[in-house]
Amino acid sequence: MSDSGLGEPLSHEQVVEFLREYPDFFLGHSSLLSELKLPHDSGSAVSLIERQVAVLRERNIQMRRRMNDLLQTARDNDELFAKTRSLTLALLDVRDLHDLNEVLATSVLVDFDADFVCCHMRGDGVRYDHLIEHSGPMPHENFVRNLPLCTTLRPEELDRLFPVQQHESDGSVVLVPLNTTSIDGCLAIGSRDPARFTADMDTLFVTYICDVLCRVIGRL
Repeated sequence: MSDSGLGEPLSHEQVVEFLREYPDFFLGHSSLLSELKLPHDSGSAVSLIERQVAVLRERNIQMRRRMNDLLQTARDNDELFAKTRSLTLALLDVRDLHDLNEVLATSVLVDFDADFVCCHMRGDGVRYDHLIEHSGPMPHENFVRNLPLCTTLRPEELDRLFPVQQHESDGSVVLVPLNTTSIDGCLAIGSRDPARFTADMDTLFVTYICDVLCRVIGRL
């Protein structure tokens, strides 16, 4: 392509800048579209129109995939919210620590499809399957400082958090603090799958559950 005044060829950058400045250029020169050819990955040439159609089709596919991902996330959040609501209502009906132990087993292990759950608290030594009081150091204090946390743990670490079960391989956990003026502890939810709870997971719902749990324990 030549500059009409000097006969010197235009650079690619000048052509690009011209088309950006006049994006409707081809509206008045539609016949050029059929003459333009773009190399295809396979080596054959396709017209600009065909290439544009292919690009738009690919963008449409990507947008649909993103939309499907967003819809799936919304469905997952709706389901998680419903389970959280059910657990919250069950916690409000708890009358003693034994009831609390049963609610943790039923709602967390069954409704949330977890393999392990245990609430560790500072106390005088009350011990149930899923609720344990400690007069000394608590198990999560040995290997974690910043909570909430989603991480992978070794079998011996899982043994400390979930002493009722036997652990022969690595697993993953989510640990959320029970920190109020009167309560010190941690809610631990675990899975045999090391990839179930990962560092990039959102802990909003489980943190909310722990806030309710603190209120219930304080009342008891």
